[in-house]
Amino acid sequence: MGADGRGGFQPCALDTGSGSAAPSWERNLVVGALVVHIIDVGLDLLVELLFLVYLQWGFFFGTAGVIVWAWLVSSLYVSFGAGSPGAGDIDDGGLADRLPQFFLSFVQWQIFAEAYRCVFRGGDTDYFHTLRLMEAILESAPNSLVQLYALITWAGTDNTPEGAASLLRISAFASFVSVGLGLAMWEQKVQVRTSSMYVAAVALMRAFEIASRALTLAVFAGLTHPYGLWWALLIDYGVMLILIVRHQSVQFTYGLFVALPLVLVSLEPLVWQREDHAVPKDLYYMVRIIEFVLMWIYIIFKQDKVYHHIAQNSSWEGCEALALLSTLGLYVMLLFVWRSARRHELSRDVTDWAEDGSREGLHADGAYSDSDVSSDGSDKPEAAGNPDELPPE
Repeated sequence: MGADGRGGFQPCALDTGSGSAAPSWERNLVVGALVVHIIDVGLDLLVELLFLVYLQWGFFFGTAGVIVWAWLVSSLYVSFGAGSPGAGDIDDGGLADRLPQFFLSFVQWQIFAEAYRCVFRGGDTDYFHTLRLMEAILESAPNSLVQLYALITWAGTDNTPEGAASLLRISAFASFVSVGLGLAMWEQKVQVRTSSMYVAAVALMRAFEIASRALTLAVFAGLTHPYGLWWALLIDYGVMLILIVRHQSVQFTYGLFVALPLVLVSLEPLVWQREDHAVPKDLYYMVRIIEFVLMWIYIIFKQDKVYHHIAQNSSWEGCEALALLSTLGLYVMLLFVWRSARRHELSRDVTDWAEDGSREGLHADGAYSDSDVSSDGSDKPEAAGNPDELPPE
């Protein structure tokens, strides 16, 4: 267990089966997220086929490893972990009952079943959100890096087929959208009332976050090919692990696992309190800024020594420009999202704010509410509804 007795993430109402039937707007969000999931996974499989046909074994095994890893983890979670909300207690069934569920989940059946249950059966969306989150951080994020790496070092050169670069660009973009939407939906789900503006802002910020990280690492890897990327990821994993151990919010063995996706993107909702994060957001983004500056110093000074076939690739300068623009977009959006998240902090220990109505979350019609519920749980709004207004003399 962690320092406070908690062994991992505990989002509000996730996987507890306590959620109520989703409203119509949330069911529409589920449909949209399912469409994004289908497009993202389908493009990953097409890219995998492209690598196989043209014998790009390094990229083939890299993409295959990511896909199998992501599907394996989510399948184990479904069949041996939390279990589906409609499947009863996870301890009720034996191995014979769990294996069919494992294989069905491995072929992506479970996420379709959960979407159907949410949209047509009036079920809550908690479990669907969890499956989408796992796909986003375990498959979409790392595959976007692999595909951008392939785009810079292989696609677009004289030896690659026509259309390969376009496929890789589209697939990487779909991964950015998938990660942004997956993390924004989790942010929305841990609160009772979340504005559509706030969810959209978080989705855009998270898409910029993974785009900035993946593009910068891909450009750096192009200059340090073939081993620079591995060293960069390994060093960052060590840094994340040190920060997790020092913060002591989660169990060490759990930290060994959660540090893997943290190499590419921060996981927990921004509205969680600082002590509830595996790595506090302020430290996480400080590390990202330092790494970004160091990598770009190296990129600028080594630019003239780039491999000739990479320099001739039209995607090279495009990836450099997009890396800078997405990083700028990340920190501009973070300023707005952070302000709202800090005004509505909540603890990950809370299982359902809706039971007593004592916390409103992020309110209905904008990124910032016009009034806040008072901290004593009464219905009287607090006087300082707008943090920019000074109190009367």
